[in-house]
Amino acid sequence: MVRKLFFISGILILIFSAQFQAQSISVFAATDTTEYIVGDYIHYTLEVIYDKEITTEMPSLKDTISVLEFIKEYPVEREEKDSEVKELYHVVYSKYDSAGVTIPSIPIKYFVAGDENPREIKTNEVEIVVRTLEVNPQGDIQDVKAPIKYPVDWLFWLIIVLIILLVLIGLYFLYGYYKKKRAGTEVQKVVVKIPPHKIALKHLSELEEKKLWQQGKVKDYHSEVTGIIRQYFEERFNFYALEMTSTEVLDKLKNVKEAQSIFDKTRDFLSNADLVKFAKFQPLPSVNEEMMKQANEIVRQTIPMESQLLEEENVNA
Repeated sequence: MVRKLFFISGILILIFSAQFQAQSISVFAATDTTEYIVGDYIHYTLEVIYDKEITTEMPSLKDTISVLEFIKEYPVEREEKDSEVKELYHVVYSKYDSAGVTIPSIPIKYFVAGDENPREIKTNEVEIVVRTLEVNPQGDIQDVKAPIKYPVDWLFWLIIVLIILLVLIGLYFLYGYYKKKRAGTEVQKVVVKIPPHKIALKHLSELEEKKLWQQGKVKDYHSEVTGIIRQYFEERFNFYALEMTSTEVLDKLKNVKEAQSIFDKTRDFLSNADLVKFAKFQPLPSVNEEMMKQANEIVRQTIPMESQLLEEENVNA
């Protein structure tokens, strides 16, 4: 009788343990980079993947992480596939003094179907460094150095000037001869400079036709769409946006009067692109579509007034 009871108990233990092992949950936390300048936006993402038979109780990320200053929190992105659920939490923080920071692990409670006892899983810690611009306060204040003077070889420069004059005279006569030979038949070419907004809108339309993110090339899509906008900023506002970080681009736009209407939109646009490129964030299709919409709005809202009036006249003509 005792053997029979042990046998039945063993069978029940195996059944329940197999059931619980089949139900899984995993968490992963990351930031968009590991080094920041004081005042930079710190994008913190938390990915939770679990079976549908599991329910979770997420703590408030705004209140849980106290080592950083809370800025904003994006809506939770939830995706269900087969028997699995994936949730992505995205919060923006900042820090206003330099220090090495350890973002602590966050405990997450969850319940398994058929078991009323709560369980707990913890995220990984994330190490980051916040720095200030390096300044040497002990350095001496020095006078401006005088220009270095080199001895002038007047004979050398006289020969150079004579050679240049001879070359210019030769080119002048060659040009006159060529002009007479082509007189009456030469058609003057007019170079028309295409406005930056037309180039950007054309490139955005071409990118949309490629359907990159629909083919699974999400990272390529976000790189190209942000590259088009950065190139547009270079042509429209005259700063090297292609060589700057997102934070540096936003700092430049703060000082551009014509860009004030697109500042918030550009910040969100670049933040989403950075998440895809650096934090391995897999956006929903709606986010990919929103990126193209935001890119077009950024361009259209910064078209110079004179260009808008000229285009309206051409349409009405």
